[in-house]
Amino acid sequence: MGENDRLKSPSIPIEKLRQDILIIIRDDLETSFRSEQCFYEVPSALRDRKEDAYTPRVISIGPIHHYSEKLVAMEIQKRRYLKEFCRLRVEREQEQLLETLLRTISGQEDHIRRCYAADSSKLSGDQFVMMVLLDAVFIFELFLRNEEYLGDSSKYQDDFIIGQPWLRAAIRRDLILLENQLPFSTLNELYDCAMSTTDCKPFMYLSFRYFDKYRKTSEPSQKILHFTDLVRCFLSFKHPDLKIDKAEPIKTLYSATMLHQAGIKFKPLPNVSLLDIRAWKPLSKVQTPLSDKKGKLLMPSLEIDNNTECLLRNLIALEQLHYPGEEYICRYVKLLDFLVDLENDVDLLIENKVIVSKLGDSKAVAELINELSREMVEVSSAYV
Repeated sequence: MGENDRLKSPSIPIEKLRQDILIIIRDDLETSFRSEQCFYEVPSALRDRKEDAYTPRVISIGPIHHYSEKLVAMEIQKRRYLKEFCRLRVEREQEQLLETLLRTISGQEDHIRRCYAADSSKLSGDQFVMMVLLDAVFIFELFLRNEEYLGDSSKYQDDFIIGQPWLRAAIRRDLILLENQLPFSTLNELYDCAMSTTDCKPFMYLSFRYFDKYRKTSEPSQKILHFTDLVRCFLSFKHPDLKIDKAEPIKTLYSATMLHQAGIKFKPLPNVSLLDIRAWKPLSKVQTPLSDKKGKLLMPSLEIDNNTECLLRNLIALEQLHYPGEEYICRYVKLLDFLVDLENDVDLLIENKVIVSKLGDSKAVAELINELSREMVEVSSAYV
């Protein structure tokens, strides 16, 4: 058979392959990021380092972990809180409230789905709306009970969640995970719809109070995307202007022990942003006695406990995926990684109250800090 004959009689089904290709490059196949997109599945390069840090332990919020068998037990508590919310919080008929919330969610369904980089098509329209309702109202009731508990610790001692400190802590931990979120704007709108006839504290206020452990500012300076983003705003509200600084990637920086041996003294800065690090020059043009002391590295105290790694890993993942050029937490972690090589560096920072460790083991703290920056895309520094 000649060359022309082979071209005329292909051995593969060209027409079928052409149709198959047209199917897989369908018209609705997106080729760029959606403007609404702010929820992500953590990339395997990060997840494989510490999968547990990105995975909810007791409760799923949103579609990514919705079908996890390990989290099914908390679904009954979501129903309990929905029942109590309708009975105690709202001055209107239960049927009317549910219809209002369901219609609001249904009207936002497409927008909410588009916020997720992951495919949420496993959930039908009805299933998706029901999931958002249960998850949202659970958060409302939890935050309201938390606020009442903060005012009177004798309340809700028999509550399934408030009455169990370990479960309270586990849920707060799960609610900062990047893969375990609903849009903050949706939560805020649903809360306002539900409480429109009730004299109650705003949802933003309740959120601030619930995550008060991380709050160093009274008001975030930007639109909040979700709870992971809220905590990032709390921790990074006072940061160097990276776009102005045009900083270069960190190449060489000495460890804390080596800096100390060279005459540098470490001093803690109380009650300031995690990123408010002051050394040989201040972050602003305004000189102050505190920021103009040469030979000192002034840093906010970092409390390290059992949840610190989980928190920082999720903030790092959020910045790597959503905030290119604004990786404030990543740059802070990179600085810590340079300062801490060994446990004697940790001992020095603990001695100078720059690190407050609740792990009880300096070696564990050093390993935690060194491990955090692995697989992190190279970032520049505004600190050195």
